[in-house]
Amino acid sequence: MSALNNVSFRIEPMTKQEFMGKEKKLTISYSTVKVPIGNFLVASTSKGICFLMPAETKWSSVETLKRHFPHARFRCQKVKHHKTAAYLLKQRYDKVESVTLHIYGTSFQLAVWQDLLAVPSGMVTTYWDVAKRIGNPKAARPVGQAVGKNPIMYIIPCHRVICKNGSLGGYRWGIAKKIKFLNKESCALKTADGMANWAPTFF
Repeated sequence: MSALNNVSFRIEPMTKQEFMGKEKKLTISYSTVKVPIGNFLVASTSKGICFLMPAETKWSSVETLKRHFPHARFRCQKVKHHKTAAYLLKQRYDKVESVTLHIYGTSFQLAVWQDLLAVPSGMVTTYWDVAKRIGNPKAARPVGQAVGKNPIMYIIPCHRVICKNGSLGGYRWGIAKKIKFLNKESCALKTADGMANWAPTFF
């Protein structure tokens, strides 16, 4: 369990049997939440939030969700977990005490995602630092691959991971969104040309 901004996060690993629907078909509820930083598709199982991505258009995001969980059945309905996700996207941490994330991944990926949950809003870390903290300092590249496969964007803050040399590195959902999120969290000052700057504070 990790505590971030006074919110307790717990990862409930999704078993292969659950993911493959071998014992009982997984039921996933999804809806679109609209917050100041954009529209997002959020999905959850009965155990917790399992997926979050930008909802530029409703159906492309739903199709991506269904590709991610090819053996599940889906319900378009808003549930309590989605309200929790909306509060986190709004940075209304005072409205949330604890969050369960029900996600499928390798043990390495889960370790990376668990580590990211400890990086506070307004701060950044590096791929190398993540690798070092999970006990494998030579695994910066695999860490980058795990970060890129994060199924719950923003809540698992993969946008807060940058390169050791200070450059932004990549971002699955586009560098523009990464900059937008970092600027929002860093309360950036605006320059005369309307561009936002941010001064990274390393975690």
